[in-house]
Amino acid sequence: MQTSANKNSPAQEPRLRSGGPAGSFYDSRPLLLLTTLALCLGWVASIGGQSPPLLSIQRIPGWQRPMGAAALGGLIFVANSGDNSVFVWQALSGVAPGRPVFLQGVGIVSGIPAPFGASPCWAPGGPALAVVTSPSANSISFVQIGGAKTPTATLAATVQVGPQPYSAACFGSNVFVSNYGDSTVSVIDRTSFKVTRTIPNVPGSRGLRGVVVAADQLNPPPSPMLWVAGTDANVVTVVNSVTGAVVASIPVRAPASLGYPGPAALGSYTVLVPNAADNTVLAFDLRTLAVSFKITDVPTPQDFALLGDDGRHAVATTGPGNSVVSFDSTQAPATVAATTHVSGIPGAAGIVASDFPPPFILATSPDTNSVFLIQSPPGGTPSQFSVVGASFGVAQAAPGGLATAFGTTGVTQSFTAASLPLPKALGGVSLRIGGSLAYDPTNTRWNYLPEDSIDAPLLYVGPTQVNFQAPPGLTGSWFPAQLTRPDGSTLLSTVTISPAAPGIFTTAQSGVGQAAVLNQDNTPNSGINPAKRGSVIQIFATGAGETTPALGAGEAAPANGNPLVLTKIQPTVTIGGKSAKVQFSGMAPGFVGLWQINAEVPADVTPSIAVPLVIAAAGVQSNTVTIAVQ
Repeated sequence: MQTSANKNSPAQEPRLRSGGPAGSFYDSRPLLLLTTLALCLGWVASIGGQSPPLLSIQRIPGWQRPMGAAALGGLIFVANSGDNSVFVWQALSGVAPGRPVFLQGVGIVSGIPAPFGASPCWAPGGPALAVVTSPSANSISFVQIGGAKTPTATLAATVQVGPQPYSAACFGSNVFVSNYGDSTVSVIDRTSFKVTRTIPNVPGSRGLRGVVVAADQLNPPPSPMLWVAGTDANVVTVVNSVTGAVVASIPVRAPASLGYPGPAALGSYTVLVPNAADNTVLAFDLRTLAVSFKITDVPTPQDFALLGDDGRHAVATTGPGNSVVSFDSTQAPATVAATTHVSGIPGAAGIVASDFPPPFILATSPDTNSVFLIQSPPGGTPSQFSVVGASFGVAQAAPGGLATAFGTTGVTQSFTAASLPLPKALGGVSLRIGGSLAYDPTNTRWNYLPEDSIDAPLLYVGPTQVNFQAPPGLTGSWFPAQLTRPDGSTLLSTVTISPAAPGIFTTAQSGVGQAAVLNQDNTPNSGINPAKRGSVIQIFATGAGETTPALGAGEAAPANGNPLVLTKIQPTVTIGGKSAKVQFSGMAPGFVGLWQINAEVPADVTPSIAVPLVIAAAGVQSNTVTIAVQ
């Protein structure tokens, strides 16, 4: 069996046995001049490369279980729970105008027992403080920043509060601490560092940012309101911050944290509550305490941050999803969806955002002892080569799907994989996906850090292209990529990954025109051999996404079809504008990345030699191709 083909060689296309079950194949004469992506490479290359993602990630290793984080302008405080310390960093702009931000260490404050959450404390004329909680020691600590020109970090005070304080928030001269262990709130004077009172009957938070004090400055109520996310009580409690009286108990399933963005589009103020139980963020109006709007498609949000005081750039970490999600919270009152998913942050826990020019986000990853600097550099991320999936002009691929990298590979001849599983190098060329990008402001360049990256299985390497499989298991939106050439030199770019990226193969290898389709009698569909209405056709594509059972990187589906490898995401098929019944969606036995869909031609399709055919999966639509129908 031929495992792949270069752009000058045909590959054998699988066919169904007549009357056999879906997914049962035998070899036939070549159906198509099929490259590993079955697309017109010259046409795709003309799109001019891949647009950079909205955000880029720089991994900063060397921490010890970093958890909560706080920002005061360009100062960043990170609770390093693994070594009982708080790291303080200062954001600096690049040495050249328009360059991205980078972080410089200010100091390490030690002796804080297992620090968990961190919140900023800022008052006009007062020192810059961060409040750090220590639930295991029943205390909070104040980290103070001093120094006229060069900032220094010191431990100003440690205060005993109630049992298990996970979350705290500053407002005016007070600090409000949620004590999870006894459902109380401790109120501390930030000047004297003394507990002034205790508010009872407020279910405690286990979140990193489970307390906010909110005031509707446009239509102020009698006093600012304290909001506490009762994580395990499934309630958000609203308390009068002056009198300590409970104003309301709002049922919310597993409220993870709280955000206070300021004025929203309605001209009112809201409190945002990430709801891990149903993958949403709820926005509550301060005056009515009712849900104004909600943001969907935020999987298991854990922590919350804002860029700007209007809430336009709200972000939430999603620990199990290894990503950070952003959304525009000013789109009220409509229900809105998250806008950007930034992947590659294993076990994301805490998050903080800063308006320091340029704005940036920092996410903590205790599972990898790292923090991740997320930003949108004015110069964009590196694009020394472009990557295109089989969706014909859309620069994205799906896990397990086929894709092409266009760039100068350093080889003068073509190399084709000749065995399974697919190799990780051909002709001295390899491609790594994942890892992280680190900006070097001194030399004004990006450096690639390969930790946690994956070698992509290769099908073909030529002088200007590499055809590869996006490794299965990739989750998230985009990843750094490094192409290594035979002489050891490298090129950097990024790869956009979607849960599915359907692309239909075509006979002309152009992504348009006659599709790679077999009729029900296993003969190639064409203008002189149309499919009958009501018959079942076999469509060949790539970009199906993850499968059941899962396949390893470079691994073909079992050649004997036992077991059949089915797609987790079920596609929809439209033929001639009519919905077609999908009978089978799985990987073609014996092939890597080849997706077979068996679909019934609708009986009411208008016959033609060029009936439009489209696949859609996970919200992504394929290229539009044609089949002949009689």
